[in-house]
Amino acid sequence: MTVEEDLFAGLDEIRWGRMRHAYGSAAEVPGLLRDLIDPDPAVRESALDGMYGAVHHQGDVYPCTIAAIPFLLRIAERPDLPGRPGVMELLASMGSAEDPTELSGPYRKANEAVAAAYPLWERLLADADPRVREAALEVLPACARRRREALARLAGRLVDESDEHVRRAIVRTAGTLARCEEGVDPALRDWLAGIVAAEPDLQLRLVALAEFASLPGAPDEPPVAEVDEALELLAAVYGSGTGVTAPAGFETGTLIGAVRRLREQDDEGRRAPGAAALVRGLSASFGDRVDDRMRLLAGLLRSQDWERHLDALTAAGNLVDDWRGDYRELIGLVGERIGDGHPRTRPRAVGVLEHLGELAAPAADALAAALESTTRRTSHTEADAHLPWVIERSHGLPTVSPALRALSGAGDPRALPMLAWALDREPMPNDAGSCVIGFGPRAVPLLPLLLRRLRDLPADDPHDHRRDSIVRALAAIGPAAAEALPDLLGGPVTPAVLVALAAIDPDAGECLPVLRQAVATADHRLAVPAARALWQVTGSADAALAVANRCLDDDSTYAWREAAGLLAELGQATQPQSTRLRRLARRKDPHGWLVLSAAHALWRITGDPAPALPVLERVWATNVHIRRRVAALWAELGPVAAGSVPLLTAELGRARRHNAREDGYSTAQVTEDETLLDRCRAALTAVGGQAR
Repeated sequence: MTVEEDLFAGLDEIRWGRMRHAYGSAAEVPGLLRDLIDPDPAVRESALDGMYGAVHHQGDVYPCTIAAIPFLLRIAERPDLPGRPGVMELLASMGSAEDPTELSGPYRKANEAVAAAYPLWERLLADADPRVREAALEVLPACARRRREALARLAGRLVDESDEHVRRAIVRTAGTLARCEEGVDPALRDWLAGIVAAEPDLQLRLVALAEFASLPGAPDEPPVAEVDEALELLAAVYGSGTGVTAPAGFETGTLIGAVRRLREQDDEGRRAPGAAALVRGLSASFGDRVDDRMRLLAGLLRSQDWERHLDALTAAGNLVDDWRGDYRELIGLVGERIGDGHPRTRPRAVGVLEHLGELAAPAADALAAALESTTRRTSHTEADAHLPWVIERSHGLPTVSPALRALSGAGDPRALPMLAWALDREPMPNDAGSCVIGFGPRAVPLLPLLLRRLRDLPADDPHDHRRDSIVRALAAIGPAAAEALPDLLGGPVTPAVLVALAAIDPDAGECLPVLRQAVATADHRLAVPAARALWQVTGSADAALAVANRCLDDDSTYAWREAAGLLAELGQATQPQSTRLRRLARRKDPHGWLVLSAAHALWRITGDPAPALPVLERVWATNVHIRRRVAALWAELGPVAAGSVPLLTAELGRARRHNAREDGYSTAQVTEDETLLDRCRAALTAVGGQAR
């Protein structure tokens, strides 16, 4: 029997075609499994990309995922096969390092299949290939029932291990395993502290320091090393340099290949590429010790070494995105890295600032200076080198550059002439209009350009949203944009246009025919804003009440929310509508949006806060993304919502942003959290608490 026949015995007897993965039939899985051991590394990488992309898409587990595991295990245990490290990392991901009691269905089955192979992972810790040894360590956290056993073995493995990468992986895995357990063995703390104090390998000392700092418990225990000591260790690592991984030398056109190539590019020209992971790990290990993290990163940013700047900027972005703090000093230092002119640090510094909104203000001078002295437009391949105003794309519309987006988000008026130039370009950048919205009435100088774009941008392309962004910018300007009314009335009617009509001139009688026609449509996206605008223009609620009725009679949760929001603005409802709102406020709603909208409307209509108060406290705990609306409503309710004080106080005392997640990121993450903090402070003052 050949190696392949032995490895894949029974593979073709499985009815893969009857299974499905993320993109359809799993009939391709046998081919992917065979390609995982192909002699050509490009073929192996493509197969691994296929496994991650479809069979284990974004961490999902399907029946075909479970069916593939036995064959992956066979590959892992054969010392004569190429590609084993990648296969083992795939198995670690399939098995998950989560508590198996929290897993269910196929996820639990995958975990059990990987964990049952614990003797194999233990044996592979002594494999001849260091990359296999390192990959075996990644699988251990998934073996929940053997974690203590695995942890006990790692100290001994460190003594016997000669490869520096595996030694660091041993310490990282020890920390991961310890954090999975309820209590941390004091002996483990002593072991890590001993490495920090005396290990000759500076990188290993920093890894041990990061793992020690991230261990739970013992809050009063003095740190094993202070920030200044960590900076000294890092300085020594940057000074001595680290190993550089040679480029793979092939391309595959896959996501895995693109990520690998980015890593290779990041390493190019660096003396200490290995320091990047050390800085990220050390900063993350301090967790909610935000001041210590800022001190660490500020120390790196104040140095004269561009590599330290580069690594600190990545960690600074992660810190500001996920944690709350007074970042004025740190953001100012990030701005200095824009002004220093280094081609590697400038775009990364801009990346930190791009979506911070007003928090980017301490770096506004540096942003403005860089933008005022650079080329105005360039291709996306040259954008990092020039920090232009507009970036041209090989496919699709140009876009406003991250630097100009950051300056605009900070509300700095120096962005307005640059946005004017962008609005005047052909073709107009996709997001130029959106960048104007936040300036509100301050964007009046751009009005002639906005009007021209309102007239000449396509209005019939469902994929081109530039005209609607112009309309929203006009709405934000408000009454000063009154000269736009004829064009708004003469063009296509969209929800944005209906909002703009009311915002620009709520008394404009010439809007009435358009509003009445839109109110009569069956499309709620048009009827609701038209009803709201018609009420604002005429003062009559009849049309709005009729639209609310139609929405309430729909079978869509979204339509019910629209009805509740409309009735809340009106502050009135018919008796049947009030009855429906009470029913909606009592519904089971896993995300809370509907019951909150119904409770809000009832409060506005009746003036009785009693039905709303328990709903607000319940949805506050149910869905963190709803808290901005809840806090605003508590502020509106005032002292009768005094019961919210503990929740508001607890939220303001949290170090981590309310919407930060381990498995995702939103470009609005920081600005939305800062809005929540502002609303919590306002609510606390309104209800009679002590704002902090």
